[in-house]
Amino acid sequence: MARAGLWAAGLLIVAAAVGIALYPRVTRAPYVTPVVEAPADGNTAAFPGLLDLIATAPGGTVRVLWTHGMCSHPPSWIDDRVNRLAALVGGSRQSLGGRAIGTHGATLRKERIVAGARSVEIAFLSWSAITEPLKASLTFDESTAFGGDFPYERATLNRELKRGLVNNCLVDVVAYAGPNGDAIRRAMIDAVCDAVGGRGSDGNCDMAEAQPPGSLALVTESLGGKMLFDAIQLVDAIVQASRDQAAIERLSRGLAAAKMIYLLSNQVPLLDSADPPGGATRETPVFLSRVGISVARAFALLARARDRSPPAGGAPEGPLTAVAFSDPNDLLSYRLVPAYLGDHPRHFRIVNVIVSNAATYLDYVERPDLAHCVYAWNPQVLAMLAEGHKPGRPPRQLPASLSSSCHGEIGLGRR
Repeated sequence: MARAGLWAAGLLIVAAAVGIALYPRVTRAPYVTPVVEAPADGNTAAFPGLLDLIATAPGGTVRVLWTHGMCSHPPSWIDDRVNRLAALVGGSRQSLGGRAIGTHGATLRKERIVAGARSVEIAFLSWSAITEPLKASLTFDESTAFGGDFPYERATLNRELKRGLVNNCLVDVVAYAGPNGDAIRRAMIDAVCDAVGGRGSDGNCDMAEAQPPGSLALVTESLGGKMLFDAIQLVDAIVQASRDQAAIERLSRGLAAAKMIYLLSNQVPLLDSADPPGGATRETPVFLSRVGISVARAFALLARARDRSPPAGGAPEGPLTAVAFSDPNDLLSYRLVPAYLGDHPRHFRIVNVIVSNAATYLDYVERPDLAHCVYAWNPQVLAMLAEGHKPGRPPRQLPASLSSSCHGEIGLGRR
């Protein structure tokens, strides 16, 4: 028995040594240093960050609208984003207050990040309260150990994915695609109206006394990208229907102020298949009549606004840049392609950034929940949001304290 015990101990030591030697090959993150694709037009892949925009913004004022995507997001999601960005740039935060938006529990809260002489104001849209009743109706499917009524055994990972990724996250996508998504759309209309200088009120946009921003940036996570592109079209339709030419001009100036769109996991190509608008238009070629049409139509509206409201003094206007962050193992993320620009490529440029949000095991799998939900916790993504990308600049040495887990937001591993 003693000899057998020694043999077993020896085998364990050898196995541990082999595991240590092979560890780099067992788990790896191929894009832990992001790959920034050169735009299709051959121009530089450089793009500005939120803090960079201040240098070129009229009056040095930059307005940012940021919305979360699917999965329940407690109010602390805003604190998390602001604190991480402030720590990353060595700055501080100032809370500017918030207000209810719509009538179903959504809120718009404003924060300022100050870094030296630079500062940026960010309005965060929280809309999770709208779909909480729908999620509560699915608690019967949770195991009895978690307070539900499901009496049958589930494998641990499957149980957690069902609770988190399906019952807490995909519910939002399903709701948005149907009539239950109307309240979300109204909240997003209000937020976009506010961002372009107007006053949103439960799905209406009043531009009568609007003060368009000098420079505007838009940040979306996951489902938030689809919400943004839909809301741009809906706000335009509302203001156009007013037949108030002064309001229409103010909206054009507000939309023309958009300089950057940052998409953290772009889901639009997938989500457009749920409710395709009625076929191709002058702005959208036939092959986009089903997939990507909300992007193309929104870009067409932005192009018209830029033509209608050129910069003061006739100075040349640089293109609006859309930066799409995507982990190749994120099953719900899609790159942006130039075809989405429709017939207006001169106004826009697309930059795709390829990242690794979590480790890949044996080149076989990256956990799909982490691949999708870690963008806002990925320090390299946050660094590019704050300070952009300058080709040739060495990767930043980021504080280890910035790494964390998104499980708290999507409900995994939580009783």
